[in-house]
Amino acid sequence: MKCLFPTSLILLLALSSAAWAEETQGRPTAGLHTDIKTGYFRKTTTPLELLGEQGAQVVAGVFAADEKLRWQLYVPKNYDPAKPAGVIVFINRGTWGGGLKVWNDVLEDKNIIWIGALGAGDQSPLNERMLKAILAPLLLAQDYEIDADRVYVSGFSGGGQVATILATSKPETFKGGLFMSGAMFWGAKAPPKLSLVQQNRYVFTTGSNDVAKTKVQRTAEAYRSAGVDNTHLIIVQNMRQELPGPTYFAAAIDYLDARN
Repeated sequence: MKCLFPTSLILLLALSSAAWAEETQGRPTAGLHTDIKTGYFRKTTTPLELLGEQGAQVVAGVFAADEKLRWQLYVPKNYDPAKPAGVIVFINRGTWGGGLKVWNDVLEDKNIIWIGALGAGDQSPLNERMLKAILAPLLLAQDYEIDADRVYVSGFSGGGQVATILATSKPETFKGGLFMSGAMFWGAKAPPKLSLVQQNRYVFTTGSNDVAKTKVQRTAEAYRSAGVDNTHLIIVQNMRQELPGPTYFAAAIDYLDARN
């Protein structure tokens, strides 16, 4: 499958990194974070609010400047600004952006913030799904101290395919990927930043009874054949196309974090 990136997306790839870097420099110290929100909640913003006038113009072909963009978050209740948190940016196959509640203890233990766009399922345009995922770390950086070396992209089913596109096109932002019951290889033409992709870490999960099992396995094998040695495949016995339990989720996070 060929993935074509429009000019607006290419510009945003550069813009989001520059804006994020600028936003996280000179941030308040931990002692000044007095009203940090934790737990499950939703956050809404517009391109104008998040990117400013220039940034809103860049993405105008995808989102109107005043369009409401919504995300579902889970911020560990033990979040400490003095300990920058990791991030999982999630892309679902449906409209819900949250993860499994049984994963909450893992997120708490691993110091990871979860964020997934609402209304960004398989029925949504690819550009919208990708842009919302790219914007997610920037949104978090407004209120939270995050560890840039632990920002991972994840997806389920069709969302897993989108996540693989982002992981390989934006490896300087997404330092790893967790692809659950869905994945896509880049094909004959290697990503421009393949050397960075090879430095990152990727986990593929599928079930023994998953209809996507063969494709997920073959994609993981293709990653390894392309020199992406830090690739891990988890096959959950007696599981269909579904999200894995907390034990497997924790194991996936441990593998991604092993780079640090």
